[in-house]
Amino acid sequence: MTQDTHAQKARRWTGFILALALVMSLFAGMPWVEAYAKSSEDIQDELDELNSQKSEIQGRMNALQDEIDSLDYEKANTLQKKLMLDQKNLLSQEELDVIQEQIDIIDNKLANLQSDLDAAREEEAYQKDRFLTRARAMEENSSAGYMDVLFDASSLSDLLTRLDLVNEVMTYDEGLEDEYIAAREKVETLEAEAEVMYDDNETHRQELETKKAQLQSDIDAACALMAQIDQSTADYEEVLAQEEATQQELEATIVAKEKELKEAKAKEEAARLAALAAQQAAAAAAAGSAGTAYAASGGTWMRWPSYTSVLTSSYGMRTDPVSGKIYRLHAGCDVGASYGTAIWAAAAGTVISAGWNGGYGNCVMINHGNGYTTVYGHMSRIAVSYGQSVSMGQVIGYVGSTGNSTGPHLHFEIRASSSGQSINPMAFSYFY
Repeated sequence: MTQDTHAQKARRWTGFILALALVMSLFAGMPWVEAYAKSSEDIQDELDELNSQKSEIQGRMNALQDEIDSLDYEKANTLQKKLMLDQKNLLSQEELDVIQEQIDIIDNKLANLQSDLDAAREEEAYQKDRFLTRARAMEENSSAGYMDVLFDASSLSDLLTRLDLVNEVMTYDEGLEDEYIAAREKVETLEAEAEVMYDDNETHRQELETKKAQLQSDIDAACALMAQIDQSTADYEEVLAQEEATQQELEATIVAKEKELKEAKAKEEAARLAALAAQQAAAAAAAGSAGTAYAASGGTWMRWPSYTSVLTSSYGMRTDPVSGKIYRLHAGCDVGASYGTAIWAAAAGTVISAGWNGGYGNCVMINHGNGYTTVYGHMSRIAVSYGQSVSMGQVIGYVGSTGNSTGPHLHFEIRASSSGQSINPMAFSYFY
């Protein structure tokens, strides 16, 4: 391995400083999300609130539609009721016509009866007058009674003649009285019959008016209810139209907000990737500096951790091989090797971790005491323990595929012990 020239060292340090300056310039303006009017989280909160409002409006619209459907159902029932009342009206009208005919018939009979009654009253008056005239005449001639007429007879034949005359007069007087009584009784009979007919007619008239009033009341009530339902339906439909307009405006706002959210996320992702790229550039520059420093020291304290140098994945940004979706930093390099291949300590140091470590699977970390820590992941088996001192080239474990791995290999990292920041192993020129 040859030593770097001063010019090469200068170029590497210059690159490191430039990269560091880029990172500092990015972080100097942090938080970078605040460079925009709103963060994606704020926009998402607004979008959630808008969707919540939309749900509330939809709930109110559903309730209004239920009310309208209920009113429509009630209106249909009321309309059916009105149609039945109309049918009842026709039948009732026929009944009213019959009652009116009865009234007319009774009125005709009353008219005829009144004529008979008038005639009977005239006859009664006439007979009464005859009877009273005869009675007054008899009262005025009370001195010439029937006995005097008989006693004045001059002979037996005259007596018999007088007796017949008295009988005729008495019969005539009785006839007058009987005719008067008969005329009066006829008047009384006709008056009683007329009174019954009149009462019957009044009953029919009252029934007629009652039925008419009830029928009209039923029809008016049905019409009023239909008008009320129509008004209520119109009111609900107006409110529903307002809610629909509000919902349309809200949906337009949601569409605009979703677009704003998408744009904000795209800007944030672009800024994040730019910052990450700057960090990796700085890390690469730092790694180059570390490799240069290591080469300048003679390159004697670290070696390659495996007998194979086949790289299946290099250090840097990549799509996660397990999920196939996440684009992130691969903080080391993957060394292809068969299952069970020995893994060596890259340099002497102390084991600071030996065991399961999440996505690294079975993992060993060694602190080398000079500002560097090495990491060995996805082991099938670990051959050292925590706190153990190891020498360069000592077997510390065996290749496997534990953790987030798609096949047997060694994941090898170099980190700065003070910051934990990863360094590209290939920046150490002695590895290639």
